[in-house]
Amino acid sequence: MNAHADCHLSPTPPPNLAPPMPVPSPKLLPSSTLDTRTSLASRLTRLALIAAGLALAVAGVLLNVALYFQARDTLVDDTVAQARVIAVSSTAALVFGDAAAAAEILGSLSNVRSIDRATLFDRTGAVLSEHHLHGPVVHARSESMPVHVADYLLRDDWLSVLEPVIHGGAAVGQVRVEVPMRPLYLKAAATAGVTALCAAVALLLAYLFAVGVRRDVRRIERRMRDLAYVDTVTGLFNRNAAGEHLAESVRAGQAGGEGFSVVTIDIDDFKKINDTLGHAAGDALLCEVARRLTGALSPSARAYRFGGDEFVIVCPDPNGFRDPDCYGHRIGEALGGAFLLDGRLLHLGGSVGVARFPIDGSSASEVLRASDLAMYRAKANGKNQVVVFDAHLRAASEQSLRIESELWLALERGELRLFYQPIVELASGRTVGAEALVRWQHPQRGLLGPADFIDVAESTGLVVPLGGWVLAEAARQLARWDADGLAPMQMAVNVSARQLGGDVLLQQYRSAVDAAGCAPQRLEIELTEHTLVDNVDVNLRLLNRLRDWGVSIAIDDFGTGLSSLAYLKHLPVNKLKIDRSFVDGLPGDAGDHAIVSAAVSMAHALGMQVVAEGVETRAQADVLCGLHASLAQGWLFGRPVDAQAFAQRLRDQDAAQSPLSICTAA
Repeated sequence: MNAHADCHLSPTPPPNLAPPMPVPSPKLLPSSTLDTRTSLASRLTRLALIAAGLALAVAGVLLNVALYFQARDTLVDDTVAQARVIAVSSTAALVFGDAAAAAEILGSLSNVRSIDRATLFDRTGAVLSEHHLHGPVVHARSESMPVHVADYLLRDDWLSVLEPVIHGGAAVGQVRVEVPMRPLYLKAAATAGVTALCAAVALLLAYLFAVGVRRDVRRIERRMRDLAYVDTVTGLFNRNAAGEHLAESVRAGQAGGEGFSVVTIDIDDFKKINDTLGHAAGDALLCEVARRLTGALSPSARAYRFGGDEFVIVCPDPNGFRDPDCYGHRIGEALGGAFLLDGRLLHLGGSVGVARFPIDGSSASEVLRASDLAMYRAKANGKNQVVVFDAHLRAASEQSLRIESELWLALERGELRLFYQPIVELASGRTVGAEALVRWQHPQRGLLGPADFIDVAESTGLVVPLGGWVLAEAARQLARWDADGLAPMQMAVNVSARQLGGDVLLQQYRSAVDAAGCAPQRLEIELTEHTLVDNVDVNLRLLNRLRDWGVSIAIDDFGTGLSSLAYLKHLPVNKLKIDRSFVDGLPGDAGDHAIVSAAVSMAHALGMQVVAEGVETRAQADVLCGLHASLAQGWLFGRPVDAQAFAQRLRDQDAAQSPLSICTAA
């Protein structure tokens, strides 16, 4: 990948692993919604405190009023009781007009600090004796009052209680006791102050508690915002943040601002590193990738991690897309240096796709999708490449979507067909098996071969239900031919790597043979070398379970894989199917001859049968006979045909008295 001079990017950082990047400052995060929610919560908190304060104030006023009236009533009752005691004690003094005795009786009030003045009146209303808080006074003043009155009077600052003195059923005088109200008012004021202080302390504590809770809530909200917008492994912004940033960039661009580029990066073969070295090592590697990516960007660009090993970069492009793949190539160079991880030097590549707004899409989702499509094309082109989205990719994407939609309908409407290509025994020339090949009877485009739709089925996952249908239909066809009295034979069905996940293949296979009443030995499964070695340990357990059921297993396209020989002796395989690319060179190509010869010898040594694929000429068949290959298929023996034509072939073969041996004829 060559750098472009006008990229304006910083030099590539050195290839040393760094610790995980710090989480970006929250002020850079999209936060308008959270800020609004926080402000509203603060206002609600203040409103709750005001309401609590008002409630406390009202409750305090009511409490103090109640306490005041209770204390006043108690004071009146106590004063009336005291006046009655004095009235009883003063009867003799009033009857005899003994002022000294009256003064002595009133003097006993010296210990009652609440009574400020007590006056004893005779029957005429004249003062016989009077007592002040500081001592008795005899005839201190010429004051008279009407007698025979029992009542009390409340003035602003005094309580006056009148009590008649009764002797022989008649009033002989009257007692008046006066108590100041000031102590009661002071007590009420003190009670109100204490209540207000308690309310203030309660409100302060409530406020401090609310502030603490609000602080905790804000901290949690910040943490939640970080989790919502920041990748916890690398510290880069995540998919959510990218979505908001792209939406803002699109709005700015539509309002007359500049365009931008979106670069999608997928680390090639990262899963293999993760599985081999562990997730901790994989996370450390992702951190270093993030550091290098951010180091390769201009200040106005921003990097995001979308999950797994996928990164996205949004680059403002003020130059009118003069060099749209500038960032893509420079990013590829940033990832090209060696990575030092746990003492190992690792070399990574990245498949990079570039799309531009508004050229490749008028919305954030369209530009992202265009960038993704370009990245997948880079990966399909051999990885570690940069692809810029163009009209051809858009057309291919639209066609893929159309095929996917129509293929779903084809499964529902029964538009799929199976064609059968004969597998011939070279020694006898007899058809001993068939390979089931799927075709699509398209309502507008006619009969379509696998090349027109299998890639879409694989990429979208449709190959799983499609593969299940092929297994079921192949088993049903074997049962039909048996019912027609045709010679028993074996049917080979290709299986996708997608079907190997979980127990999908086991369930599909068991359902197919059980429903058709077909013996498992007759429905053979074909797997490519690449499918087998992709996850060999898991696949080995799956194949052993199939083998336990009696299922025949064949390796298709043998020789095209580079790492399967180490596992071949451990795999429960019955057949090797030599890829047609090696058969094409026969008989003239010495290299192909040596490869085919070695494959046949190895298969025989391991107790396997050999099927040569793509046999088109008699000369090729002669070479295979000389190498003692047992089975072959190809156009020399017959092209794929429908079930009816294949059944007729079998009838013709049964009618022949002595079928021609290809090897004998050779």
